[in-house]
Amino acid sequence: MGLLSDPEYGSAKWVKILKRIQGPLCFLCYVGAIGWFLMLGNKEFNNETYFSENALLPGLVTKEFNAESSANRFYSEFLQEMEDKYEETGEMPVPWLVGKMSQLHLEVYTHNFTLNYPMGQGQIYKGTNVYGILRAARTASLEAIVVSAPFRYLSSHQKGTAAGIALMLAFAQFARPQKYWAKDIIFLVTEYEQLGMQAWLEAYHGLNNEPETFYSSLGGFSKHGAPPMDFGKLLSSVNWGEDTTRCLNPGKLQGRSGSIQAAINLEFDTPKIKYVEVKIEGLNGQLPNLDLVNLVHKLCVKSGIHHSYKYSYSWIRRSKMDEWVNGIWTMLSMVNTQFPGVPTGNHGLFHRFGIEAVTLEGRDVNDPAGVPPKVNSLPTANFYRLGVALESILRSLNNLLERFHQSYFFYLLAGTNRFISIGQYMPSLCLLCAAMLIRALSLWVGIQQDEEVTGKTKDDATNNDVKDNLTDKHADDKTKEEENSREIEESKETKKEESESNEKERNDDQNERLLDDKTNEGNIKCDDGFSIVNMGANYFCVHFIGYTVMNFPVILSQIGAKFFDYPSEFSVYVGFIGTSIPLVVITPFIPRLFRISPINREEMTMTNILVLIELATACLAIGMHNFSLGLVVATIYTPLALVVSVVDEKEAKRSVVLFLKRLYCLLLQPLCMLSLGMIAYSRVLFPEEGLMSMISRGKDAAMQAVMFSIVDSLIYGNWLYNVATSILFPTWIILWQILCNKVES
Repeated sequence: MGLLSDPEYGSAKWVKILKRIQGPLCFLCYVGAIGWFLMLGNKEFNNETYFSENALLPGLVTKEFNAESSANRFYSEFLQEMEDKYEETGEMPVPWLVGKMSQLHLEVYTHNFTLNYPMGQGQIYKGTNVYGILRAARTASLEAIVVSAPFRYLSSHQKGTAAGIALMLAFAQFARPQKYWAKDIIFLVTEYEQLGMQAWLEAYHGLNNEPETFYSSLGGFSKHGAPPMDFGKLLSSVNWGEDTTRCLNPGKLQGRSGSIQAAINLEFDTPKIKYVEVKIEGLNGQLPNLDLVNLVHKLCVKSGIHHSYKYSYSWIRRSKMDEWVNGIWTMLSMVNTQFPGVPTGNHGLFHRFGIEAVTLEGRDVNDPAGVPPKVNSLPTANFYRLGVALESILRSLNNLLERFHQSYFFYLLAGTNRFISIGQYMPSLCLLCAAMLIRALSLWVGIQQDEEVTGKTKDDATNNDVKDNLTDKHADDKTKEEENSREIEESKETKKEESESNEKERNDDQNERLLDDKTNEGNIKCDDGFSIVNMGANYFCVHFIGYTVMNFPVILSQIGAKFFDYPSEFSVYVGFIGTSIPLVVITPFIPRLFRISPINREEMTMTNILVLIELATACLAIGMHNFSLGLVVATIYTPLALVVSVVDEKEAKRSVVLFLKRLYCLLLQPLCMLSLGMIAYSRVLFPEEGLMSMISRGKDAAMQAVMFSIVDSLIYGNWLYNVATSILFPTWIILWQILCNKVES
């Protein structure tokens, strides 16, 4: 700050150098960030996984699992029960699950929950979870471990989970007579996938649908009570004031255990699988402790089960180059899965409660999720191997003396046995943000130098006038002496008249100054017309527009259903399009509403500086929690932020360059970018289809993506929709304003 406040800093060498090289320097920062991230896939730039928590004692227990026959019996009985009684209704066989858990001498409970679908105009869904508690013989139920499995209908488009439920029941039968358990084990079967798990976790931790506890703990984009804009007074036919925080009623649990330390979620369709895919991504990009991930991979190897993460197979030997490429694709796949903030399984909802959890998904040769490599040494795993792996994992977790805390919570995986810590991957995001900050600093220096140049020109002009006057005086002194005698007499007569006129002029000047002071009162202005109030009002209006759009979906859904009989997803998507197009036209005129004089360069440059700082700060803040989301946002919007500059009369004449900048900015409008991305992705998935069918499919995908992000924000507290509407959209509007407003040279 000392350099910036020094009155002589404009002549410093670093200022001139910065203005000269800021363009190439920003480009190098952007390229360096991408290169840094890609280099992390190399074995020389990442680390081998290791255990930080020695209390886990992985692999030291003796294998005792002997319930393979029971697992096969449960599996066949469960399928038979589903086909006989529940194939047509599609309901979860709650009585069968309660009966089987009761036969195993578990404390069995059912949990009922209700979802008031926030975008469904009164649609209500009711579900039931079934869970049984195996009490530990050595403690007083102070701590617990959860083994869960989601229930999926036979007609579901996803793979079934019958084998996972059967394995869970078989393990409960095996673990019941054991005396070494120091923690309770909760066996949980949830209905409606993540919705049932979310309701169970809320009920388990004492959360309900009351205003303060529900909102403060889980979030959402509208608080309890009256909405910010009470449209209910305007049109009573539409329920404008719907309380969106009451969409999920978790109900109450009849039985509990202690503090949950860890959770293992099972997703097995058949007992015969080729390998296990370990899923770790949670809500808003949260990850489990790396020790738990390493524990699962290590014990899968010891149990004779092949394992993978994002198609990274540790049992295949590769060359150095192939291993590097595989590491890059593994990291990119993790970023692609993590940045939307959607959990990859039921395990992802445990992380927000401080519970470490992973999902084990069984995959076969013909699995649509991922085809395993063609290798001869890939034996088929069965219930015995899976049971041994589950036993080893739970017994290692049983050894824990405290919560996971020693290993990493922020990391990227380049393979099943390679990881990148936060200190290694954050420089890539910092370089992207540094490019925007360097651009902002260069603009700030440019403003200060312009002010100094204008000040110097004014001083030089006044000095020249003084010199000219001095030379003229010496020449005219002689002639003036002769004329003075004549003028003395005339001046005496005119003094009286001048004194009277001067008094009138002084009174008029005082009145004008008083009027100017009153008009300028409350408006902080500089000599050149720069106004902080005008700029702040524009910033407030733009961000208020983003906040309004963030709270629009429920209103748009009700309007579409009430007046046009449209489904919610269509109403919201079309409503966003109908909102975006007028905003593109109107928002460039907002800065002109708060000023009488034309917009000057200094004010638009300061707006450009502020938006660069805001975008860089937002990317860093988001990246500290969800690195993938911050990296994706910074990678997409950094080039736009660097390209945008204040448009003057000279640049306006170069219409081609300005047109390309505006077109590039329009393509990166959040809704437009999403729609174009979905159309391109549908082209990749279905290359044989025509142009119109590709556009139609991409439009439907974008419509569903918008609706899913809104619903996830309402029910689970996902950040993606909130970030897009409250941060990215206002930032884009300001960049669009800079490109569309022309200032004088």
